[in-house]
This record gives sequence, structure tokens and C-alpha cells, in this order.
Amino acid sequence: MTGRGFELALNTEGGAPDWVQIIPPGVAVRGRDGRAWSLADPRAVLVAFNASGIDLPIDYEHQEDDPRQRVGNGPVPAAGWIKELRHDPESGILGRVEWTATARRMIGAREYRYLSPVFHHDRAGTIIRLLGASLVHRPNLQLKALACEEPETMTATLSRIATALGLEATADETAILTAIDSAQSPASPDPSRFVPIEAVHELMAERIQFKATASEERANTRVNAAVEAGYLTPGMRDWAVALCRSDPASFDAFVQRATPVYAHLFEPAQRLSMNSQGRQSAPNRAASAEEADVFAQLGLDQSGKA
Repeated sequence: MTGRGFELALNTEGGAPDWVQIIPPGVAVRGRDGRAWSLADPRAVLVAFNASGIDLPIDYEHQEDDPRQRVGNGPVPAAGWIKELRHDPESGILGRVEWTATARRMIGAREYRYLSPVFHHDRAGTIIRLLGASLVHRPNLQLKALACEEPETMTATLSRIATALGLEATADETAILTAIDSAQSPASPDPSRFVPIEAVHELMAERIQFKATASEERANTRVNAAVEAGYLTPGMRDWAVALCRSDPASFDAFVQRATPVYAHLFEPAQRLSMNSQGRQSAPNRAASAEEADVFAQLGLDQSGKA
């Protein structure tokens, strides 16, 4: 779009200045016709210029921007080329211009006094990048404003967003924002695909309880078998159950290393013999030294009496 025009200051030699004001200082940029834009980030404009890698043209009366100015005029000559941009908080965005000989002569002769910038802006009016400028007699003419046209990259981006949301590629911002809001709003879940979180928590709690119960039962079964086989005494049961439940591998290792020295304590009653007085007595065999030690530790004599 064509922006507000600025009078070109003449240097002491009466020629065209090398540095000219392109966009005024401050955030608000207002044209003579009432249009307004925003220079929210001057640095971004400079970065865009440097990234392009090309000089920006300065023409006459916006012939490059408005086809009506070119009708019957043939080629559109350049008045100069913007070679460098810089930003000054007091002066705005300044441009270093390499003028043509013709333009220098006309500026020096005050045949042209004003410069009008051309820039792209977004739909909010924020200036995005500089496209060039033009020497004019009446700045801010009612011409076709490039700033009223959305940059091609922004249009392409909106089209891709609309397509991703399932909209037509030509959908406007309102339709796109509505679709985004709908996607972010909570909706009633499909009961065939989702279950309440409370039900999930209850199910997990039941599973944990079941696993704990099953672990307890397995531990009791294995410890009972070890006691009956003589690897453990009844007094060791609680300790063994806790070990088997928390660390089954350590329990197995303990049993494998142990000797079933307590097995005879759990022999069936029918294997005991009756003495002449009708009382049970120990099996009719000599006790080994190992068994004698066990009886002594339990406080029993070798007949099994305390």
C-alpha cells in the first residue's frame, strides 16, 4: 500500500540526500486520507529486507503499484534503489538510496519533493515488510493500495489451516476461529469409545487388591510346603511369608540352601510306636548327632518330651 509521503530534505550542495525517511517514528502510522497502520516491530521490517537480498525500487508516482499509472507510458523507470535500511527511534525507518542521475537532477531542482512508501501489512494493519517507495507530488494518493492485499504467504497459510480443520480452502478467519474453538471445547464423549475416569480408578484398585491377595495366597502355600518339608520351623512362618511375598527369588534361594533338618518333627503319628504302657514313643532308632542338637535347641529330650 502507498503510505504517507515525506518531503525530501536537500543537502548543503542542493542534491538528493543519500538517507531518506521511509516510515515515520512511533507505532502509529497515519495517512492523509485517514487510513492508519501500525509499526509494532521495526526490527522485523529490517530483518525482512535483509533476508530478501535485493534492493527495493523507488519509482515515479507509484507507476509500479498502480497499473492505471502505466497505461500508455511504456517502461516504468526507477528513480533510485534502496540499498540499506536502518531504524532510529527519533526518525523512524530510514533508507540509504542510490539515486539515478535523472532523479538527482529533479530532486535538486525541486521538481519532486515527496517520497511515499509502499509496504505490506497484515489484516490487523501491522506493517510486515517494505516493498519500495515512489517520488510523488501529492503523497498518499487514492491508488490501489498493496497493503490492502494480504501477502501471498499469509493467504497460503490460512488455506492450509482451513484444510487441516476440514474447511474449504477459501474459508475466512471467522470460520477458521470458530472451527478451532469447537475443537478445543469439551464435548460429550462417545460411551462406546470412552469410560468414566471413576470407573477406571475403581477397576485399577480392584486389580491391585486382587494381585495383593493372590500374592498372599501364593506365599502362604509355598511357606506351608517348606515348613512341612522341614526347611522351616513354625516359628519362622511369618518371616518366611513376608519374604516370599516381597522377594520370591530370595525366598527360593534360602530354601535351596537350607537342609530339611526339621522334617522328622512333622512325621505322621502312625509312624510313632507305642511303649508297653500304651504311650507313644519316638521311632525305634538311634538319634543322629544332628538330630540330638536339634532336640537340645528345642528344649526336648530325644524321646520327644519337654
